[in-house]
Amino acid sequence: MRAMRNAALLALAAVLLASCGGGSFTTRKDIEGNNTGGVIPPAAAKDKDPQQLADAHCSKWGNRARITFRGADAGGDVVFVCETATGPAMMAQPPATPAPAAAMQTPAKR
Repeated sequence: MRAMRNAALLALAAVLLASCGGGSFTTRKDIEGNNTGGVIPPAAAKDKDPQQLADAHCSKWGNRARITFRGADAGGDVVFVCETATGPAMMAQPPATPAPAAAMQTPAKR
């Protein structure tokens, strides 16, 4: 009975470990990112210019791309940020005028 239980636990552990593998990092082919930037895997940049890929990604939000890191080895990831004409897309622009005093509320007295 104990041997069967150990065999079942070993089989369960093997199945769980096998499912953790997923895909290898070297086989990623899609750009991962959002409106602030992203990462171009080596497989995607193999046949195309990374700057063109990054620009195409950032243009979805009306921005342009700036490459900030290229992998140390020839097959490394390329990291980029999406920027607006005034700076990085992740930076919030300050309001043009301060909020009027009437918009500020005082806390209620207890």
